Amino acid sequence: MDILIIENETYLAQSIASKLADVGHDCHITSIMDTNLKNDYDVILISSGICGDDYEKFIRNNAESIIIMMISYVSDDTVSKPIKAGAKDYILKPFMIDELIRKIEHYRNYKNIVTKINFYNSYFNFIEKELNTPTPFQYNPPFIIKSNSQRSADIYAMKYAREKNVCFEFFTLKEDKYKAFLKNNPPKSTMIYITNLEELKKQERKDFLEIALKHSMIISLVSTDKIVFPQIMDISNIPNNQEIGAEILSIREYEKAIITKFEGRYPDIELAKKLGMSRKSLWEKRKKYGISRKK
Repeated sequence: MDILIIENETYLAQSIASKLADVGHDCHITSIMDTNLKNDYDVILISSGICGDDYEKFIRNNAESIIIMMISYVSDDTVSKPIKAGAKDYILKPFMIDELIRKIEHYRNYKNIVTKINFYNSYFNFIEKELNTPTPFQYNPPFIIKSNSQRSADIYAMKYAREKNVCFEFFTLKEDKYKAFLKNNPPKSTMIYITNLEELKKQERKDFLEIALKHSMIISLVSTDKIVFPQIMDISNIPNNQEIGAEILSIREYEKAIITKFEGRYPDIELAKKLGMSRKSLWEKRKKYGISRKK
């Protein structure tokens, strides 16, 4: 990190710079507080003994930097006012260099976390416009989100989490990891978002939903199948930008993709019915496209 040390005690400034350099930081020393300096350093260490009348303006101008006051005593002028102006913390002289490094690392990590949170919030606000999510939310967990795309279900679930100020444990029914998690009887306060209910066969689905009733669980179902559950949030008919892909598939490619995706989920009779063809036609198309029947 680029660190500016503003200190009028030359020996102290050099000692601090040397020890910070040992752990990989680039340090610059000055005994003058330049009020025109603005956001050029990751960290600025300011000795309270060098502060003039304009130090609050200097701090406000460099609010993006991690500013730590190096003080000889605690007072409004050395602590309260600088922190109100935008300084992050203070350290009392004489201090251990390890304590200063700990503070710098702490605020660097905090800044990185805030940056990531802002990034994810911006991204979510962007993609949320893809779905006209109904609010206020109709149900509290457990409930099913029935949707025409996984993306729509995910957006609804994440908007729920943001508005309710909760966090999720994430699982998919394509894997068995959720079984071990539920076996440990997580507390009711633990919120679970679990996807791909459509991957389960009818009896497996029925058994899973009986278990789901005992947990704070939100379950996504991307299917037109009829389903029985006390609370179902059906957003499949809400106008949104459905995920149809960047390319237009030929009828042949579409049939092949649909048969491959859903043949393990439905018996041949049911799959053929959904595709609007006979079981014999489904068998012929599977042979034509070279699709092996999943067990």
